[in-house]
Amino acid sequence: MIVRVLGSAAGGGVPQWNCACANCAAARAGRQPRRTQSSLAVSVDGKRWLLLNCSPDVGAQIESFAALQPEQRRGTPIAGMLFTDANVDHLGGLSVLRQHGDRGFLLRSSAAVRAIALSQPPFAPFARAPHRWVEIPLDAACTAQDDEDIVGNQLRVSAIAVAGTTPGYDGRRGVPGAVVAYEISERGREARLLFAPVFAEIDARLEQAIDAARVAFLDGSFYSDDELIVQNLARKRASALGHQPVGGSAGTLAQLRGVRARVVFTHLNNSNPMLDERSHEYAQVRDLGADVAYDGMELTL
Repeated sequence: MIVRVLGSAAGGGVPQWNCACANCAAARAGRQPRRTQSSLAVSVDGKRWLLLNCSPDVGAQIESFAALQPEQRRGTPIAGMLFTDANVDHLGGLSVLRQHGDRGFLLRSSAAVRAIALSQPPFAPFARAPHRWVEIPLDAACTAQDDEDIVGNQLRVSAIAVAGTTPGYDGRRGVPGAVVAYEISERGREARLLFAPVFAEIDARLEQAIDAARVAFLDGSFYSDDELIVQNLARKRASALGHQPVGGSAGTLAQLRGVRARVVFTHLNNSNPMLDERSHEYAQVRDLGADVAYDGMELTL
C-alpha cells in the first residue's frame, strides 16, 4: 500500500493568509517548507487512489502529484474518499471538485459526519447521483465488496469513534461519531495504516489501534495546550478546540513511550513549534522515534 501525504497542516495551512507568527514568516521567507491542509492519499497499485479527507487545497495537491492527475480528456484516478470529521479543512475540497463529470464519487463517513456535512449547501449535492455518500459503521471492518469504486475492493477499512466534538459551526456538540479514525490495510496483508488526525484524547480503543498499526498518522495540531495564548494568537486552548497536545505530562508523547508503530504527526497548526526542526519540541518528537509529516511525504506498507 502506497501512502502519500497530500497536506500536513491544520486549517489555513502554513503560512496562513492572515498570520505573521514565526512559522508563517519562516515559510514565506523559504526557511521552512510551505504546508497545505491535511489529507492523505492511499493506493494499492498506484493507479486508483482513496483520499483520506479532502481539503480546500485539493486542487493544488492534485497538481503537485502526477498520480492524481487525469490521464484522459476527462476523468480522475480518485476512486473514493473517507472523512474523519465535518471540519471545513477536511471536506472543503468537495466544492473544488464540483466539475466531477458523469461518474461521481463514492464518499464514506460516520452517520454524524454525513448529516452535518450535508446540512451545508456546498456539500449537499454530494448526496445525489452520480455521487454516493455512504455511512460507514463504527468499529466494524468492511471491504466494500459490492462497490467497484472503492479501489477495486483491495482495501479493508475500519472506522473507530474517537474523542472529539462536531465543528465550531455546528456548536462543538459531543455526539457519537463526530470524529473518527480509520484503520486501513491491504486485503490479505496484516500491516495497518492508522489515520487519526483529530482527537481530544487517546482513549483505550485508540491506544489499541495505535499499538496494532504499522504506521500511525496522529493529531499533531498543537504541542502545548496554551500555545495560542502564549503566542498571542488566540484566547483558546488546544483542548477547547478538540485536540490533545503532543507535549506535556498528559500529552501524546508521554502516552506513546515504547509504542511499536511508526508515529507520524500531521494536521500541524501554524503555531506549532514542532514545525521548526531546530526547536526543542521537534527534538522531543524525534527522540521518541516519531516523525513530523510534510507535504509530499511518501511511505509504503
